[in-house]
Order: sequence, then structure tokens, then C-alpha cells
Amino acid sequence: MSKGVHTSDSCIAEFLDEKFMNAKPYTRDKCRWSLQRTRDYLENADRCSEPRKITPDDIRFLMNGPWKDKTVSYQKSEYSYLKRYLKHYNNDAAAKSGVQFAQDMRVNVDWLDEVQYQQLLDFPKTPLQEIIIHLELCMGLRSVECVRLTLDDVHDTGTRPYLNVRGKGRGNGKYRTISFHKDTRAVIERWMKERDQMVRDIMAYNPSWKDPGTLLIYKLYKNKPRGGAYTEHSGAIDELVLDPIRDVLGFHFANHTLRRTFGRRLYHAEVPIETISKILGHESTIETLK
Repeated sequence: MSKGVHTSDSCIAEFLDEKFMNAKPYTRDKCRWSLQRTRDYLENADRCSEPRKITPDDIRFLMNGPWKDKTVSYQKSEYSYLKRYLKHYNNDAAAKSGVQFAQDMRVNVDWLDEVQYQQLLDFPKTPLQEIIIHLELCMGLRSVECVRLTLDDVHDTGTRPYLNVRGKGRGNGKYRTISFHKDTRAVIERWMKERDQMVRDIMAYNPSWKDPGTLLIYKLYKNKPRGGAYTEHSGAIDELVLDPIRDVLGFHFANHTLRRTFGRRLYHAEVPIETISKILGHESTIETLK
């Protein structure tokens, strides 16, 4: 990062050059327009727009002023761009602002529309991003269920391959089986190539390292790699996998958004509610209909 960059315009340009280098022109433009709007709002209110100096109070000003009468989806999009922009300049004002978004007026609003759904499918992903999004968006798994999957839970033999999924419930949770989506085999094969390489890299540095046996693993560091299994409810999957994609696409979604989108698409395709409930691992169809 250039040491002498100080103006808000040059900061925006530098951020785009570094973080949106390979993005499509329209995606890059959406981010630029958003950051320029935010800059203008702050400067017109005699507030500092230099990303290293923006404060939590400035972000609350945006929420309670210029963004106040906008839709929730608009607010989330503008906030997402700004959050990533500030993080690039080592400013954690967004995290400290305590911003909370109001409930959208539409019932159960937190799902992807058809355009967003296709944009997310078409977005170039790493093997880890691809398998997480596939498991949630195309097979309806919860984030914690993705983390719990083991290599032994993948049954890719015979004419009806399936996943053995450990869901919610007392003790170790209740198991259910979910048949492969038409793309599941290819997605898992791409991930396993990546996973196998990660294991080789770690063991080359530390031969005594034990593979945790989970389908999803992480690898940290290049020269002295270490790795392990993701832990439940840590937020790592959301932060490492979805955050970078959200910031580029410019619309908000979380892990559960993808699962809910999966269920809604089945419902609109007139799949029986009892079948959807079983796939999602719900205790009753009442929970599914909510």
C-alpha cells in the first residue's frame, strides 16, 4: 500500500486497484459509485471522508441520516462496501459502530432473488467457497452441518449417492440423508483435489500432523503451514468464505440466506412441504412454512 495516499479519491482508487483487480467492470463501478456517494455524504456534513479517520459516529450518521429512508437491502449494500473499504485501511470503525439493520417490510425477506441467485452461482469461487455455497444453496445444509460433515459422511457409490448429515437435536444431533444435487459430485471432486494438496503441504512441514477427517479443513500460512477442522459457531465460514463474495457482488446474504433460498425454490417448484421439511431437517412442516 502506498504510504503517501491521503485524499479520499486516491484512497478509493487504490482500494479498487488492489481488491477489485480481477472484477468485472460493472462490479468495480458499483463499488466505486457507492464509496463516492459515502464520501460526498460525509464531506457535505463537514465530516472526514479519509478512510483511516472515519469513526463509528460517522457510520451512525450515515445510518441515521443519508441512508435512513433507503431500503434495508440498500443500507446493507452501502454498509458492506464501506466496511470492506475501511478494513483495507486497518480501520475497524464499522465493527465498533454497533449498526443494526431494521427488519425489511417484506415477510421473511432474507433470501436471494433470481438475479442474485444466478449472480452467486456464476461468481468465480475458490474450491472452498464453491463447496460451502453448494452445500447451503443447492442442498439446504446449515453452516454448522457443513462443518460437521466428515469424509465418511460422503457416500458417492451406487446409483443414488448421498450425504449423511448430522443436524440439530439433543446429544450428537439427529442424522438425515440428502441425495446429491446434479453438480455435487463435480463440486466435491474439485474440493477434494484442493483438500488433498492442503494435507500434503501441512504434512510436508509437520509429518506428525493428524488429518481431522472432516470434509472441510483449513490451512494457514504458506511457509510453515498448519491446519485443522473448522469449529462450530466460530463464524469463520461466514468471514472467510462469504465476506469476500458479498463485498464484490454488492448485496447482503448470510449462510442461512442460502439455506432459506434453497427451501423457497423447492416450495415454488411445488415440491411437497413434507419433503422440503425432511430435507431441511425440520421437526415439523410448521417450522418449514415460517
